[in-house]
Amino acid sequence: MKRLRVLFAMAASLVLGACASVSVTNQWRDTSWPGPPASNVVVVGISRSDTIRRVFEDTFSQQLLAAGVQAVPSYTQIPAGTDGTVSLRDLVKRSGATAVLVTRVQRVEQKVSVTPSGPMYGGFYGWYGGAWAGTPDVTQYDVVTLETSVWDPRTEKLVWTVTTEAVGTKNIPKATTQLAQTLIPKLKTDGILR
Repeated sequence: MKRLRVLFAMAASLVLGACASVSVTNQWRDTSWPGPPASNVVVVGISRSDTIRRVFEDTFSQQLLAAGVQAVPSYTQIPAGTDGTVSLRDLVKRSGATAVLVTRVQRVEQKVSVTPSGPMYGGFYGWYGGAWAGTPDVTQYDVVTLETSVWDPRTEKLVWTVTTEAVGTKNIPKATTQLAQTLIPKLKTDGILR
């Protein structure tokens, strides 16, 4: 019986770990946007933490470069804690970027998963006795909703936006890589990126 509980706990942790991947919850595209698909992107991560911003922008930029798209992290020109509007405009012009990709946290929700652990086998009397002894496994975790938008710097209009959900993690490079690997193929398929 103990062995079955251990196996059940392992299975539950694997299911929870599988949820760490990014899922797209909503997506919009401006079908009237004439393009062409962007081949040079400025990456902007909105965060109060300069460290998180730099790690996010570097990691997403590296993923874009690996996919054949030029990318520049915005922190190289826009100091932390500033509005940055003028600097962003200058950065886009200097870099020759044909798109600006911006990601921000939309919300963080705390979720609770309750998995009953209790009677397994042993006939009715074993089951009944085990039902009193079993206590549920309770796991708390955060679900992070991100909004990623792509803007055309020539027209200053939004051309593509998506919301995604993933289980929260402190490993920003891994989370950013998962986000990029989910979004870059969509951006290419939708004709936003070359």
